[in-house]
Amino acid sequence: MHLNLTLRSLLPTFVPAGFVDVGHSVVRDANTGKNLVIVDSVQSIANHLEATLIAQPGHVIAGLEGLPFVRLTVTDPNGRSRTTSSLELPHRLASGWFCRAKELKRFQEELSQRILDEGIAAATFRYCPNSLLHGVFYSQLAGLDPNIAKTPRLLTAEVVAFGAQSITDGGVAKDPLFPSGDAFDVKALVGENATAAEVGAGYIPYRHQAFIAERIELAVYLAEGRISRLQVPDPAKEVLRLLARFKLALMLAEPIDLRAHCIFQAETIPPELGDPDGLLSQLAQELEHCRSEKLFADRLVTEFALTLEASKEKGKRAKAAATTGDEDGE
Repeated sequence: MHLNLTLRSLLPTFVPAGFVDVGHSVVRDANTGKNLVIVDSVQSIANHLEATLIAQPGHVIAGLEGLPFVRLTVTDPNGRSRTTSSLELPHRLASGWFCRAKELKRFQEELSQRILDEGIAAATFRYCPNSLLHGVFYSQLAGLDPNIAKTPRLLTAEVVAFGAQSITDGGVAKDPLFPSGDAFDVKALVGENATAAEVGAGYIPYRHQAFIAERIELAVYLAEGRISRLQVPDPAKEVLRLLARFKLALMLAEPIDLRAHCIFQAETIPPELGDPDGLLSQLAQELEHCRSEKLFADRLVTEFALTLEASKEKGKRAKAAATTGDEDGE
């Protein structure tokens, strides 16, 4: 599947991805001589696609209960817990949370052995088909040769603007507590060396750069040839094809909200991506087929819980403080 979908900005201008000290990714097109700007990268679009599957952290949307993934609950030293999963974490199933945490050693050994015995595609599919779709590199998993520890993404997409022109302007964020723009008493709050802008008070000037473009395009490529050559049974291949289409259909079904001041709508949606409910129904059937063929882990959701300890340095400081307090009491 290879698609080039025209997007319409829902605002008069848009702001592409940018980075500190780098700015926006702008290049002059060698064929037309006009500017081309990367609005959203392959990695970022992958994150947006995965987000379509999440109802809340660590939990999938209704109808996807048959999709395997790994869920993790982390409790910090203060007793606060957060839940996430291989559908959300950076590097997915290859996240350091799964591949380096000493408490998960048994899982790491089992995953490594399956990669060696069954191949990386079958082993990854067993625990998280989504990770196989977007590619993984088990660089932190001990005992694996780098040549067999990674598999490239099968679904690739990015948003690019053609004939782009930048509009640079600026302004001032006004502070209603200091209508004159003079935060004269801020120093009394934060110290003599602080400026109003540094503490978020007073009038704060800012620079803003937006773009317009002749055409904005979402390019999508699903490597169906590579899927057909994966060392997994046919039902697994069909799950990958359907999962890719289902996520794309969900993303296109509503405005594509990439970030503030960067919201688009597809002008046309291909027929194969126009029925998310139908795709979900087909996907659920194929997931059940894979489960009956024992292509998944025994538990569809492999769950782990970790409790983080306070750092040793903090522990030392706390112990020293306690000792000092005892001595003062004497």
